Amino acid sequence: MDPTDRPQFVEHVNKSLNITINDVKWVPSSARFVVLGSTAKGAGALYTYALRDGDAHLLGETEKSSAFKCATFAASSLEERHLATGDFEGKMAVWDLEHPGVPLYSVKAHPSMLNAIDGCAGQGVGYGAPEIVTAGRDGAVRVWDPRQK
Repeated sequence: MDPTDRPQFVEHVNKSLNITINDVKWVPSSARFVVLGSTAKGAGALYTYALRDGDAHLLGETEKSSAFKCATFAASSLEERHLATGDFEGKMAVWDLEHPGVPLYSVKAHPSMLNAIDGCAGQGVGYGAPEIVTAGRDGAVRVWDPRQK
């Protein structure tokens, strides 16, 4: 079989970071992505990059008290592009990447590490509310409505 008959994977950019990377997500409908993880001291690290001119350019970095474990943009509209994260202390937070200093919404979702997070935007008549689902180390799965304060 001719190797050119198969899909080819070509590396475009390679960035080496000084953190433990736990998750990476494309920012919807953009040439940007976020990298989440932990520093050597266990702090949370969130980096936002943009692809341009054949390289990944750092747009911003944020450090938080607890390491990030997982993330999703799925509970947000394309216009807002808010990032929902889970951390090693069981906290779930929703962030505006343009102003990441303080989360828009935050809750202690699980007593310990939050293993997974996903969402559905539900932005439209007949599609239901925007919701986030989390899975924790405690074995529980919880569904959240980020519209509630």
